[in-house]
Amino acid sequence: MQAVRHPINAIVLDGDQRAALATARSLGRRGIGVGVAEAHPGSLASSSRFCSSELVYPDPATAAGDFRLWLEQMDARYPGAVLLPMTDLTVPLVLEATPKLTQLRTALPSAQAYDCASDKGRLAQMARGLGVRVPQTIPVSRKTLAALDSHGLRYPVVVKPSKSATRVGATVKKRGVRYASDPTSLRETVQQMLLDDADECLVQEYIEGHGAGVFALYEHGKPRLFFAHRRIREKPPSGGVSVLCESAPLPEEGVALARALLDAMSWHGVAMVELKIDAAGQPWLIEINARFWGSLQLAVDSDADFPWLLYQLARGEALTVRPQYKVGNRLRWWLGDLDNLYARLRDPRWTPTLFRKAQAISEFLVSWSPRTRYEFLRWNDPEPAISALRQYVSALHRGRKR
Repeated sequence: MQAVRHPINAIVLDGDQRAALATARSLGRRGIGVGVAEAHPGSLASSSRFCSSELVYPDPATAAGDFRLWLEQMDARYPGAVLLPMTDLTVPLVLEATPKLTQLRTALPSAQAYDCASDKGRLAQMARGLGVRVPQTIPVSRKTLAALDSHGLRYPVVVKPSKSATRVGATVKKRGVRYASDPTSLRETVQQMLLDDADECLVQEYIEGHGAGVFALYEHGKPRLFFAHRRIREKPPSGGVSVLCESAPLPEEGVALARALLDAMSWHGVAMVELKIDAAGQPWLIEINARFWGSLQLAVDSDADFPWLLYQLARGEALTVRPQYKVGNRLRWWLGDLDNLYARLRDPRWTPTLFRKAQAISEFLVSWSPRTRYEFLRWNDPEPAISALRQYVSALHRGRKR
């Protein structure tokens, strides 16, 4: 652990996450001492000039008990600091440790609300009860796998874990979304995804359309800020994290949908309500991220400064919410966009002809506009871009060696 250079007023966990970098920049430029923490030194956000100190904690994926003890040490060492977890790996551990954290401050939902939002099957049931439009969702386990054909599924379908991060014994398994194009590939995908006889995943109707998000800040059940973006390109192209997105006007129906869900859970803190907008312009609930999201920097750039507001909320201060945010700003994650291009050129579903391949390359090359900012590269803080490129090249090298 490095020596502290400045007083720490905020501890940002999961320092390799893009949201951690956006949070460190948001708070650091306001003169707040930011300690960036990860399970290893040299994380993405710790390379920022706005990081006051770098902290290293036991890996929560393999040593949850040691991680909780580390939180208790931070509680004694930095009284009054705001603790900001970024992922579904650390948020539940912070919630578990909260009764023993008497000095650190947080602004998180209750454990019950977090569990409801993070359990995709439970969330889908609650949403239907509230009249929210949800894709057909079928829970499946090893025992019910043989009965999948009886549901009359239309392909392709989406296969996702009930929870993105699942603790199995002393370790955590993180599983992403996958797709199946026919009954055979569906059975194979489900069998590969299920961890054991007690595990369950979800088979969900695929909604044609573009991805969108409604982002919210709540104060003890009351909404304080909403923000929206539209996804222009995603990784993977079929649907995933945004690599090029644009701040958008608040969609009336999308905000109503988000409010119905978050109000019902008496939400506190931040949340991302992920939607798919179909050809008729109707929003469908995909999931809720009960934490900060990958494209957080776009909101900050557009004057919807969620990290600063959450910091104020945790400290019990009056929130300085701007009445409007900027619409039409774009954020590009260049390395993620490069992955998107590679996937589109490689997969004939997205680029079946030479013309479509040329079109994909053209779109990639001309994505710049005066209102586009690059997520990592900021002239007043260039080191994270260098760090991200180094990590990207290292990951490519490891992939080739395997």
